[in-house]
Amino acid sequence: MKNSLNKILRSFQKPVESISNYYILSTAFLGFTSIFLAIISFHKLIIITFLMYPVIFLILCRSVVLLHDASHNALYKKQWKNSLAGNLMSFLNLIPNEFFGYMHKMHHATAANLDKRHINPEAMTMTIEEYINSRLYKRIIYRFLRSAFFRLVIAPILMLLVTRIPLPQLGLKEKIITLIYDILIAGIIYLAIENNWIYSLFFGYFIPLYSCYILVSIVFYLQHQFENTYWISSDNWTNEDASLHGSSFLIFGPFMKKITCNIGYHHIHHLNPLIPCYNLSKAHNHVKNFITFKEVKLSQLFSHMKGKLWDKKLHKLVDFP
Repeated sequence: MKNSLNKILRSFQKPVESISNYYILSTAFLGFTSIFLAIISFHKLIIITFLMYPVIFLILCRSVVLLHDASHNALYKKQWKNSLAGNLMSFLNLIPNEFFGYMHKMHHATAANLDKRHINPEAMTMTIEEYINSRLYKRIIYRFLRSAFFRLVIAPILMLLVTRIPLPQLGLKEKIITLIYDILIAGIIYLAIENNWIYSLFFGYFIPLYSCYILVSIVFYLQHQFENTYWISSDNWTNEDASLHGSSFLIFGPFMKKITCNIGYHHIHHLNPLIPCYNLSKAHNHVKNFITFKEVKLSQLFSHMKGKLWDKKLHKLVDFP
């Protein structure tokens, strides 16, 4: 069954470069154009800036998903093309392509593995036993990290700040490129201050960017932190189980499916990260009758956020004792 599933999904992993070009170039054109209009309109016709917000927000969300695909080398056959596409999207959303790619590959290698949570603690999860046996200050910190306030307000800010840091676990190439991004961003901010454009930059770009990061933070949370998710020890860990039981099928309407480039089919993506975003729905429809998957809705966010700790006996996330 496993080999058969992998064989079927491999038939969907071949990218169509004309489609990938359309996704990347249309997103880049709409993104840079709308951001430019929002910034230059702030001092002269501020209503244009605010009218651009929905467009910038949606395009930035789309750019993060395309960056995600490019980091997996899923959009093009040649790695340099994926790198070029990823960096083009990175210039829109300020997440360095190589930084994201390195950290996200670690996420795939450790998702749902109880013994490897420390390697990539994007949404740290403690077991009930670990929480009870922790010192008071650790329990307080953990409660804060699992709060709705942290997820909706602080986590999006950290996304912007942490991706500025050449973390020790990054390779030399990733560290250098992260620093290059930092220099470029610092240069843009300096020029904006010197030419009295800093408020235009803040209101025309950073506010919709922050809004985009909020949605990204929510989506990532619901992709793995739903109530009946899956955690297992290394000895029993398999990618197929982690993908089907520990990654959700996040339900979106037709419009948001297009905007988010099918990111909701996260169970399929974890089964085969080389499948381009535009093939995920086809792959899901082809295999959905003989796999189990867990549907989650965006409207269920606060319900799923009640799950704070992993209960090894009940095999589910539960609230604090």
